[in-house]
Amino acid sequence: MSTKLQNYFNDGANCNIQAVLCLLKNKVGDGVEESWNDKEKYYEADIKVARWENCREQGYIVYLMNKKYEQLNISFFEHRNSDEFCAVKWIQSSVNSLTIETADFDKKVYKDKYDTSVSFSYDQAYKLAEWIFNELTKHWIGEEKDEEVSVL
Repeated sequence: MSTKLQNYFNDGANCNIQAVLCLLKNKVGDGVEESWNDKEKYYEADIKVARWENCREQGYIVYLMNKKYEQLNISFFEHRNSDEFCAVKWIQSSVNSLTIETADFDKKVYKDKYDTSVSFSYDQAYKLAEWIFNELTKHWIGEEKDEEVSVL
């Protein structure tokens, strides 16, 4: 079955943010390497993804529960005013994927539309995917300190 190119992957997020999701999916592969359970032969880290909607900021949220039952959430989207790629990172557990209405930023992050955890130029999709992957990996292994993003 074929369709018009502009209708393909039509879930509301723009193609630049979809590219970040595809790069992240490729980077993660089967799972976070540090979560490999050699005895049982599977990756214990279970990264989930859902849509993130905040008016014109359409993107995705990825989340991961670590062994301490702490859930790291990272929403990423193209900023409505600057056209930069942005991500917001916070800890909050939920049975369902979080939305802009259910997220509890606890006045630590995303106090206003310009307060994000990280942002990249619109042509740096790979850098955002790399940053997200590194944050998920650090969360899994218990390193919560922020580090500089390396230039790839």
